[in-house]
Amino acid sequence: MKKIFLLIMVAAILLSGCVDKTVKVVKIGDNISVDYIGSYEDGKVFDTSIESVAQANNLPPRDIYEPLNFTVGKKPSEVIEGFDEGVIGMKVGETRTLTIPPEKGYGLSKPELINVFPIVQVIPSTTEMPKEIEIPVSQFETVVGPGHKTGETVEIPDTNINLTILNITISDVSLSYKLKVGDVIWSKGAPWNETVIKIDNKNITTKPNLIKNEIIQFPDAPFNTTVVDITETNITLRNNPIPDTTITVPGIFGQMVNVRISFNETSVIMDQNPEVAGKTLIFNVTLLSIDK
Repeated sequence: MKKIFLLIMVAAILLSGCVDKTVKVVKIGDNISVDYIGSYEDGKVFDTSIESVAQANNLPPRDIYEPLNFTVGKKPSEVIEGFDEGVIGMKVGETRTLTIPPEKGYGLSKPELINVFPIVQVIPSTTEMPKEIEIPVSQFETVVGPGHKTGETVEIPDTNINLTILNITISDVSLSYKLKVGDVIWSKGAPWNETVIKIDNKNITTKPNLIKNEIIQFPDAPFNTTVVDITETNITLRNNPIPDTTITVPGIFGQMVNVRISFNETSVIMDQNPEVAGKTLIFNVTLLSIDK
């Protein structure tokens, strides 16, 4: 009886070993298909392959929701490093939670992409600019076009500002503002107009046309600004807080960039880093298939 029992046990062990050897697990080089839900440590879902999860978490809609397909360990990697490493050893039908630090996710946040300025700002109540200016010919022709001569009057596009051409050389153009005291200067997109209050031999002084408690709008800003106070020397502005938001604006080289805007008690924060940068990510991953 003991011999029979031992034989049964040995057979069971051998058979279980054979079954284990036939179960496919993810290895480097495998082509796999997964469903996933990506969230931050606070539980906020930021990405998913599952339409119902996206809708439940108010994510921006996609045209197509489908499983993520990629080759494990492929160089360059098709997914972030922590995701690539985290699926190794998974079996079809298995669900695994991956905790991915920034170093193996989307990288650290770059300080140079963050601009911070105070909610309350103080600016001078007057602006002084040279009466005459000199600029490169290439810049002049880019703004007002070629073919101009000394003595002509040109207008800066999208403004009512005229200048007289004093001299043109091979490299530079000398210009004089054609303004007088009392003129109101406007520019397309500017948050306010300016009035010329003084002109001397060298400079032109202007003053913003603002009144206390006026609401103004800076170009591309999703929030508005209140004129809190006006004195002989300064104008105090307060940028009015709004919920966190993201806007798209032209970048340095003309490409469009996303800027995340948030307020704290004292500052406005404008961050061009992706929202996922610098954050630990939690991925709930379900393996759907392995294609050797």
